[in-house]
Amino acid sequence: MTTQGDPRAARRGAAVRADGPAELVGPSHPEPHGRVDRGAGDRPAWRLILAGAIAAALAMISEARLGPRDPEVADPSSWWGILPSGQPADTARGVLAATAGLAVIGLCLSWLLLLARARRGTISPRAAGAAALAWAVPFAVGPPLFSRDVYAYAAQGELARHGLDPATHGINSLLSREAGGGLFIAAVDPRWRDTHAPYGGLGVGVERACAALGDLLGTGAAGTVAALRVVALISTVLLVALALRLPGGPRRADQGGRSGRCRSGRTVAIVLALLAANPFVIIHLVGGAHLDALAAALLVAALVIDRGRGTGRAPSWALGATAVAFACLAGSVKATAFLGAGWLVFVHVRDAWHSGPAAATGRPGRRAATIGTALAADTVAAALALLAGMAAGGFGPTWIGALATSGKLETGIAPASVFATLVDLAPRIVGLEWPGDSDAVLGATRALVLAVVGLTVAWLALRTWPARPAAQATRPLTPDAVRPTGPEPGRRDDLVVVGFGGMALVLGSPVVYPWYLALSVPFLAALVALAPSPPGRQTRAAVGLIAVTSVWLCLATLSPLAATWRLLGRADPLLGAALVVVSAAVVSAATVPAVRRRTTVRRRTIPAPRPEARTRPR
Repeated sequence: MTTQGDPRAARRGAAVRADGPAELVGPSHPEPHGRVDRGAGDRPAWRLILAGAIAAALAMISEARLGPRDPEVADPSSWWGILPSGQPADTARGVLAATAGLAVIGLCLSWLLLLARARRGTISPRAAGAAALAWAVPFAVGPPLFSRDVYAYAAQGELARHGLDPATHGINSLLSREAGGGLFIAAVDPRWRDTHAPYGGLGVGVERACAALGDLLGTGAAGTVAALRVVALISTVLLVALALRLPGGPRRADQGGRSGRCRSGRTVAIVLALLAANPFVIIHLVGGAHLDALAAALLVAALVIDRGRGTGRAPSWALGATAVAFACLAGSVKATAFLGAGWLVFVHVRDAWHSGPAAATGRPGRRAATIGTALAADTVAAALALLAGMAAGGFGPTWIGALATSGKLETGIAPASVFATLVDLAPRIVGLEWPGDSDAVLGATRALVLAVVGLTVAWLALRTWPARPAAQATRPLTPDAVRPTGPEPGRRDDLVVVGFGGMALVLGSPVVYPWYLALSVPFLAALVALAPSPPGRQTRAAVGLIAVTSVWLCLATLSPLAATWRLLGRADPLLGAALVVVSAAVVSAATVPAVRRRTTVRRRTIPAPRPEARTRPR
């Protein structure tokens, strides 16, 4: 018997997948249940993965062979012979800088194509994870690149190992301690040799532990940097694993009434594409070995723990206090993570106000007691976490006074700096000048931008305060009508506040670097994964923010274009032509298969003429 004569089978055959292109689902087209069809999704993805891996390897090797950008800096080791023993010639520097720049552009392009496929649901979680792994391996085995902050971490750990507080002593203080301190100092960017570290107690504790391990193994500065790389790798893996749990609460049903297994596969692929395969994660968290990966992992863990409130596994106040403790530990690594701690305290007060026996009885004293209990538990947890961080570092809260260290420099890509330049140039167009100098204008614009950031975060948080339903305003509340204490299943308010608020804090900071995105992108990625299809305005804004800021900040850390062009002018024309050909081949390997597949999918999704249904004889 054919399905052509069965109307129910015909309707089943015309079913459309909720998260992918239209396809027939019937006896001859079994539904994949949580994974993309291998022939339609994974096979072309391997070409994209290979193109990104080649771009990542070229970027790592070229940037490493380029050597330190400052001639006063020396690497403590050759990193298995990858780093050069001396400064390359000008011609070689121009070629290497251009190759690294084009390779990073190729990696970003591969990521954007992978992200587009993940959002369309045409790539499996396995392929997305394979892309992240293949692209990260070159940076995981290579030396720290595109930033020398990890060498500053190592020197600060050596300071702490000798009993000197990095928040009150510069790295140059190592000269008076031992002969080996010169290797630590020589590897640090000269701008940071006399400044004080703005990292909290737990961050200093991790640095000191890595320095102690390097001293124990007799490897000195090189061993300390390698230990910090291992910490960054473990933190990044934990960050991705925990971020996958943020949207993993309730599973939604498909249109056909089945369980949400197909939806969960697409969710995992989106989170892996937005976070694990993101160039800023691969290049800067893995390659640069920044402590922001550790802070982000702790903050994501805090939100994962807080989402367990009200599930019956443990008292709500205990889980909430534990979440606040993890958020404060994240803040004791990077101070910007205290945004998450502030949000958790706010949401605990909010939930205590709108739930529980106090809200049912309507007695102000009972409600105040419930709120006081939540605040007391959070305060004790925060204090214990901060004390633990200071104990790990071995010093008091002196790092609070060093938070202004980063603001002593200026990054031209920071929105506050761009705004200050425009404000400074505006009166000069008509022949006037501001009463202060450029530094005064920059300080005023930075203060204004930070005020806007504070108002934005406050607005995002206050919008989540639930209003009392109008239907219940005319009748007394009963215990049965009160929602349980804790977050509602599938909620997204924490992702919105910490994600968009964290992104506002990143863009509003006096200086902006790519690794700052670690404290906002995981939450925005989970928010995108939870969004229904078709995506709304909030989802499109989250994807746009992640894509634009990630690519923009990664490109901003490349060698200056003017200097690279000047050095390339001295190169052999044949060498420059070969460089262009190789770069074009990498870009083509990433784009041509994607364009070809997109054209093929469009042709295949054109609905075929439906045969006339045959009716059964009565």
